[in-house]
Amino acid sequence: MAIRDILKISRKTYFNPKGWIDYEALKYQNRTILTILKDLFTPATPTHQETFEEAIARFGLKEEEIEDALKTYRAYAFLFLMLGILAFIYAFYLLFRYTSFSGWLLSLAVTGLFCAQSFKYDFWAFQIKRRKLGATFSEWKNHLLNKGPSMHD
Repeated sequence: MAIRDILKISRKTYFNPKGWIDYEALKYQNRTILTILKDLFTPATPTHQETFEEAIARFGLKEEEIEDALKTYRAYAFLFLMLGILAFIYAFYLLFRYTSFSGWLLSLAVTGLFCAQSFKYDFWAFQIKRRKLGATFSEWKNHLLNKGPSMHD
């Protein structure tokens, strides 16, 4: 048997970047992340279509409960918007007072989460007020721009 076969020294013995970064695992992880992101941004198809009145009848809601939900959702939207504004101000306080770039980024992320919650509750209130399920973002935006930036109608 030859010494070359015993030692098996090759180019990959000393230079193997694919092995160093575990290319196959990295490729698998990226595929998993892309699948998750694709599922995240693909809207779910509804199992059945129903009108607002059908939903009220199915849940047995009264008009007072619907009005109470509308007021509650508007209050939540306003609360989250105020918290978002405070977090935004705090982000720049951290940036200028303590020169904390990471604190600034985290506060901006928290601002985004608060604003997303504000949008969610305001959108639900918009659907209740319009008595229409399945409203689109553009309908909500047009309603907001036509009525002005007020959170309360």
